[in-house]
Amino acid sequence: MDTNCRKSINQILKEHGDRRKNGKIASERTKTITREVVVAAFQLLHTLGFKIQNPANLQERHIRALVEHWWHTKKRNPKGVQNDLSRLRRFAEMMGKPGLVKSASYYLPDVDPKNLKVQTVAKKSKSVSAQNVDLTELFARVDAKDWRMGLMLRMHLAFGLRREEALKCDPHVQDQGGWLAVPPGHGKGGRPRNIPIQSQPMRAVLDYVKSCIPKGEKLGWPYMMDGKVASLKQNVTRYRNLMTRVGFTKKELGATGHSLRAQFAENSALLLGLLPPTLGGTKNQMDKGEMMVKRQKVSESMGHSRGAIMGAYYGSFRQKASQDVSGKTPRSILDAAKQLDAVLPAIPEAHFADCIKIQTELQLIDIDLSPHQVHVLWERWARRNGLEWVSPEREIVLCLVSVCTGQAKHS
Repeated sequence: MDTNCRKSINQILKEHGDRRKNGKIASERTKTITREVVVAAFQLLHTLGFKIQNPANLQERHIRALVEHWWHTKKRNPKGVQNDLSRLRRFAEMMGKPGLVKSASYYLPDVDPKNLKVQTVAKKSKSVSAQNVDLTELFARVDAKDWRMGLMLRMHLAFGLRREEALKCDPHVQDQGGWLAVPPGHGKGGRPRNIPIQSQPMRAVLDYVKSCIPKGEKLGWPYMMDGKVASLKQNVTRYRNLMTRVGFTKKELGATGHSLRAQFAENSALLLGLLPPTLGGTKNQMDKGEMMVKRQKVSESMGHSRGAIMGAYYGSFRQKASQDVSGKTPRSILDAAKQLDAVLPAIPEAHFADCIKIQTELQLIDIDLSPHQVHVLWERWARRNGLEWVSPEREIVLCLVSVCTGQAKHS
């Protein structure tokens, strides 16, 4: 791509990229992704034979060439095509060309519109544990590469923090005892929120993070490798590079950092007594009004205003669940117990009382497991939270169901 063209792109984004179309301040993540998409698009056009020297010369035929290449040659999925078109549409508006970039179906008239529709509702679990990843081992591996990165990943899982929120997080200041406060300007669209600390794993993670980070510092890297003060943009780049280095990518792991946020959504719903569709939950598990309240609570804790958006994280109750365990809760736990080895490891003394508590809880619904079976199954729930062990609190049965339906098994 022509150097002057690149400079012009950067100038346009510098002058107009600080705000979203709705007028709200754009996050660093939004600005970074928009720039990457626009630059990549012009580089591709150059490869395709369109020697554009000024971005203002972008025309409909260029957009059509891009879309046709993305769809027919690169075989990209509808979401990827739609997302990049959205970024180019916003860039065209910055140049004073509203209406230049149209829908994908406009450029692909021979493709069935149904095939271009983006599926926003999760059909299966998007969590990291759904890929049979042991989070305690993953975190240890990341810690060995970069301990700050390990802390941020733990905060993604325990509190559902987005990347930029984790980089900006000051754990000592934001810990408000009963909740973690996300200040204005940290979250998407600058929207503040309070995330209730509703479980022992959440408190354990936050206390651990605070023990590692000096007071007055944020989770992000304060300095670059050369000793210079690091900017947020440099932190974002470092974060992304590290994720690639540790193999925490869709290609290598089958999951990304955002998958930890999806797992937070599932875990939060479970602790509220709601079994998500991605873990087998159905719409008849409780009163509709009560379900709406619980969905809204999870949504608010994740920085969203609509409960319906949770469908993108853990599926829709309107559709058939990926695994229907409604009314079959005892069987799913019993089936998992039957698959355990005949000889099970000894129970650490510190865990024995917890195992008896869980065993007693299961006996109330006619599930009779040995303390050793309970220990192995509950350990799966602990590892789903990125910890070696967690004390049982509430919704013990649902927590066990979540790791006994084949979604996140660890031996």
